[in-house]
Amino acid sequence: MENSIWSSRIQGVLNLDLSRELRFRDDRKDLFLSLLGLDEGMTVLDVGCGPGAITRKLSAWLGEYTRIIGVDRDTEFIQYAREKATRMNLKNVSYYVGDALKLPLEDNSVDACISHTVIEHVPHREFLLEQKRVCRPTGRVSVMYARPDKYIKTEPAALPKQCKREIELLDKLLKNSDGVVEEYNVGKYWPDPIKLPELFEGIGFKHIQVDAIAIPIVIDDSRNDLEKKMTIIQAEKEQLFESIEMVIRSALGKIRDDEIVELKGLIEERTYKRLKLVQDGTRIWDYAILSLQIVSGMVG
Repeated sequence: MENSIWSSRIQGVLNLDLSRELRFRDDRKDLFLSLLGLDEGMTVLDVGCGPGAITRKLSAWLGEYTRIIGVDRDTEFIQYAREKATRMNLKNVSYYVGDALKLPLEDNSVDACISHTVIEHVPHREFLLEQKRVCRPTGRVSVMYARPDKYIKTEPAALPKQCKREIELLDKLLKNSDGVVEEYNVGKYWPDPIKLPELFEGIGFKHIQVDAIAIPIVIDDSRNDLEKKMTIIQAEKEQLFESIEMVIRSALGKIRDDEIVELKGLIEERTYKRLKLVQDGTRIWDYAILSLQIVSGMVG
């Protein structure tokens, strides 16, 4: 059965794929693999894989002898993930449509389960028990989540800001969108930092660990070449455009066609100014640092 509610009404394919690509940087490979307990030759399940950004990273990081499985209930995400994996000739990745609370896998069939920003949308106990079911006796479950209020964000004076008219039009467009968030339990189950590891203990996980990774998205970082810097800036614009189109399709935003054109023009103008700063070699240090928390435990 087709189910594209998340990708069509909450977070689009491009938006989710780009944000995860930026978070799971290749220079953090060893850190991620260590904290998630992942090694070459494992069978690894990514629960709520979305468009497949993390599974593609794991495929490259862990090599051809590792089996990577992605599961997501959104059919558009899975179709996109399959098509991209085929284009990249990734032979060790497979994707299935399925619910995080009823995984389409046999008992004791994987060595590790991971999830990224999924647990805040589902009941925790059922979510963890289902992953425990599909893990082998030596398996490990790792949950990654990040609260949007726990990050550093800079706004330097030189940053091209949203003008009053852009803010006004965005507010008009998005004013009725809260109902979608409530309807589909978006962020309804934010984990408590103490209760989550207690829950791991309560349902029988062993060797429980709590970790965190700081995820910096810094355009002016010297490790980014010009192309990478411009890609990040353009990605931010495309993510916003995708969100606008999703609201338009849902018919929630009460905004005229000419106002949509005006809004996109203002965003394009602001993006052009930021790109020009990069092209001129001007660093202004606008960045965000997100804290990604990880709770993990062994099945046996």
